[in-house]
Amino acid sequence: MVETGQAPFHIYDDEPQCGLYARRYVRGGPLVPVRVFLRQDIDPETGELMNPEEIVAEELGWEKDPRHFWTYLKPISREEYDALVEQHRTDTRMAATHAPIDLHETPTRPSKGVTYA
Repeated sequence: MVETGQAPFHIYDDEPQCGLYARRYVRGGPLVPVRVFLRQDIDPETGELMNPEEIVAEELGWEKDPRHFWTYLKPISREEYDALVEQHRTDTRMAATHAPIDLHETPTRPSKGVTYA
């Protein structure tokens, strides 16, 4: 059973659930944001399903089958997901997803023009 701050749910090997998650490709590597969603092709005129529904995972812009790594996903909040996506977009060290990284060892300097409240 997984506690997410919301209602707890169970992770079963072959039953991915829609939601926002994070995972690591390697031990010590950066967290990678994962969005699992249900793809439904619906006819706009009739409202009928045109193709079978398909569960899909999106990782850094790539679509994958979540059943291959479902049990390695950690549920996260919308705020954590958005922050992780932004960190991957702005921090070049996060691009090496298959290599260990210590963000405390080499701190990131703020980008030029960034102001903090």
